[in-house]
Amino acid sequence: MEKINYSIKEAKEFSEEERNRFKEIVLSKGEVSEESFDGLMNKNPILLFYPNTKEIEAIGALKIPHDSYKNKVFKKSGTTLDPDDYKYELGWIVSLVEKKGNGALITKILHDHTSRIYSTVRKENIGMNKIINRTGFQKVGEAYKSTRGNYYNFLYIK
Repeated sequence: MEKINYSIKEAKEFSEEERNRFKEIVLSKGEVSEESFDGLMNKNPILLFYPNTKEIEAIGALKIPHDSYKNKVFKKSGTTLDPDDYKYELGWIVSLVEKKGNGALITKILHDHTSRIYSTVRKENIGMNKIINRTGFQKVGEAYKSTRGNYYNFLYIK
């Protein structure tokens, strides 16, 4: 099997320039405010650059969410699982090239990096729901309405 090149480590281990490039990419997708992003980056998440930090094709992260957010997500989904058992939230997965499979590759690398991860996926995001199921995450609870827009999310755990 061919070795896959990527760079994965805690945010503070990357240079300021690399962290700023990651931020620029994430914010360009409009899924998170700059204030929220900066607050989560201060918690030193695990960042992933594929294939490297110079020729970026895709990124992703294992975020360390605020307890209030994590507790709300687990409660709204109706699961009885303890949110404190899950340190990381899979997210900020962005592909910069039209290359089929980048989302699945990033999800797999992050999934395999550590245990006790959760993820939220929009119900209508059929592609990501398929990827996350194939990668070994398990859907728990019920779809719940997001407070950030007029859509529903599923909660997945690993």
